[in-house]
Amino acid sequence: MDVPVQHVATLASLSLDTEEAARLEKELATILAYFAQLDALDTTGVPATAHVQLARLPLRADEVRPGLSHEDALAAAPSVEGEGFGVPTFVE
Repeated sequence: MDVPVQHVATLASLSLDTEEAARLEKELATILAYFAQLDALDTTGVPATAHVQLARLPLRADEVRPGLSHEDALAAAPSVEGEGFGVPTFVE
């Protein structure tokens, strides 16, 4: 089975070396072969279970409750800048 691993890697903006691409090609071929085995099974008379309707769980009442004060929230923060949380810069 021909698996275009390098094409998929390019679409996902991944750079794979030759060794990684060869390993992933084997793994993907194994997965696709398994799906081919499943596709060959006769499922006539087997009820569909893709959209199982589970009983709905009860939801709690939507009511306003007091939360943390601004000061309490910032007191637990590892870093504070001005009047908010301090976060590291990751985009220059």
